Amino acid sequence: METKNTQSGKVAQSVMIALIIILVVVIAVFVYVWMDRSKMINELTTDKQSLALNLERLKAEYSELQSTNDTINLRLIEEREKIDVLIERLKTTEATNRAKIRQYEQELGLLRDIMRSYVRQIDSLNILNQALRAETIMARNEAAESGKKIETLVKQTDDLTQKVEKGSVVRVRDIKVVAVTTKSKETNSAKSTAKIKTCFTLIENSIAERGFRNVYVRIKGPDKILLAQGQNFFTVDDEQLIYSDMREVDYQGEDLEVCVFYGSDKEKFIKGVYTVDVYCGGALAGSGQLLLK
Repeated sequence: METKNTQSGKVAQSVMIALIIILVVVIAVFVYVWMDRSKMINELTTDKQSLALNLERLKAEYSELQSTNDTINLRLIEEREKIDVLIERLKTTEATNRAKIRQYEQELGLLRDIMRSYVRQIDSLNILNQALRAETIMARNEAAESGKKIETLVKQTDDLTQKVEKGSVVRVRDIKVVAVTTKSKETNSAKSTAKIKTCFTLIENSIAERGFRNVYVRIKGPDKILLAQGQNFFTVDDEQLIYSDMREVDYQGEDLEVCVFYGSDKEKFIKGVYTVDVYCGGALAGSGQLLLK
């Protein structure tokens, strides 16, 4: 009887040991599975956090991209909006949803590739714009340089024209003003004077215009009043002047002696100094004086 009890006790003890061993194994397996799951959850949480951080960085990088091309700028705005949508979707996704996390990672990679494409396009446009700006600056400089050359040429032409114009003016010399009687004899008596005779020589000028031209005489009496027979005008420096008398001459670029007579039977001369100005080619050519007693 004691032997049977002893055997029964041993069996019960063996069963107990076996159960304990099984329990330990089960606990060990449970602990392992729990730790493995915790590790996996931690890793997935880290991946989700890393993905969120990378999305924020990519959004910032998109925000820094600027282009002179309006179409590219609109597309950049669209890509930033896609990133915002992806960030919001990631926030509502559990870290344990590995499939979604991997999907978002793939979308992140695609958005990054698209950004690289835009970076290349913007760089190409910047290089092109720099080249165009350089060409524009060069063209402006060339235009400015050409403008300066043209201004210089115009000034030189104007200067040369002025020199030619000045050089082509016919001047006079040996102006002699005398009073003559009705018998064409010279006199210095105001009472005997019938006309005032102004003689001079048009000087030789090889570049002056040849042909007929008018020579004008303006005579002012001692009272500074212009002597004139009627309102006869000629032009000097765009100004209309009255002349006392004039004569048309045929000038051929060589010395030409000319005399102009002013006066009439009714003209009365007073005592004093008379001033005579000679005009030729629209310019004052010389002056002389006459004293009548």
